[in-house]
Amino acid sequence: MRFNIGEKLAYPLQGAGVVEEITECEVLGETREYYVMSFYGSRQKISIPTDKAEESGLRHLISPDRLPEVYEHFKTDVDIKGETWSKRSKLSMDKLRSGDILEAVEVYKYLRLRERGRALSAGENRIYRGVYWAVVSELAFVENISFDEVDAKLDEIFKDL
Repeated sequence: MRFNIGEKLAYPLQGAGVVEEITECEVLGETREYYVMSFYGSRQKISIPTDKAEESGLRHLISPDRLPEVYEHFKTDVDIKGETWSKRSKLSMDKLRSGDILEAVEVYKYLRLRERGRALSAGENRIYRGVYWAVVSELAFVENISFDEVDAKLDEIFKDL
């Protein structure tokens, strides 16, 4: 799939952003084409090889008509099985790398609920911060609302879970 300058996209663990430019760079003697993206709510820019974009999970933002489905997915049961944090971490990262927002919602919900019961490990906390940013920024971008407004919606959902 080819993306264009100005397109709004989602990138796993980075969230919603815009393709600012498409550029060629030489790395280790090989010239490759890259999407240069800036991300919503951040000054961070990332270069993503165009030939690896799809397999890295880069995708179009969800359409506004999918918002009810996404918010409803926060209410579904989720269990990331794994006896150790490293196994749970691997399962979580696999879900996130898929690029599917519903998979990201599952990871976010699992870690948010797990955090209620006990402190997350350093690795789980890193994943939690990344998936929070990815989910909230995409929802804010699609709905054209602030992060605080998305947080308020999620707090309302999670108070009943």
